[in-house]
Amino acid sequence: MATLRKLLLVFLWIYTMQRLNVAGLRVDQPMSVEVESTGEATLECTHNCNENTELKLTILKGSNEEVICIGRTNSSVHRVNSTEVLHCQINRKPGRVSVTLYGFNSSLIDNYFCKIEKLYPPPYEGKKGSGTIIFTSKKNCQKCESSFQFVMLLTMGLLSILTVLSVIYSTVLTLKTCRAKRVTKKEEDNSVYEQMAPSTGGEQSRRNTESATTLMRKY
Repeated sequence: MATLRKLLLVFLWIYTMQRLNVAGLRVDQPMSVEVESTGEATLECTHNCNENTELKLTILKGSNEEVICIGRTNSSVHRVNSTEVLHCQINRKPGRVSVTLYGFNSSLIDNYFCKIEKLYPPPYEGKKGSGTIIFTSKKNCQKCESSFQFVMLLTMGLLSILTVLSVIYSTVLTLKTCRAKRVTKKEEDNSVYEQMAPSTGGEQSRRNTESATTLMRKY
């Protein structure tokens, strides 16, 4: 009888633990999510809490569990703090919390985890999901590369146009400067000539007067 009683107690303990595990917090998330062409990705973190529960959501990146964003949500209020890596926006729906991540690129491809903590009502519970690989497709990468090439070509074209305009402006400015110098030099030469001309005529007149006086004396 004693042995049977012990076996019954063990069975009841195992059954109770299983019920507690089933009734506890559960967090699920998809295996993979593809980033949109706009650089956005939406991660769905499902849970088994009711709508009146206050939850704390943390998005973790990679094996080192780098914190990407932290948010708190209840039935009416959603608050989120993002890091410099990505910008986050949360939206709570029945049985799930949707997290939209902005600013994705190929260097941010990694495994992202949903960590949900039940803050109210007691008791406190916390659990982390199995992880979701967020990746960018080759098509989106090609679009990004095409956009980058277009921007580079446009920049080079604008720089070429500015260079040509700069050369034309410098040439026109140089020609105007040279022309102005030639005009100034010509005006200076004319001024010197006009100043010297009356002096030469006076000298010749003086010589003619002296010659006439000499002839009169002889006669």
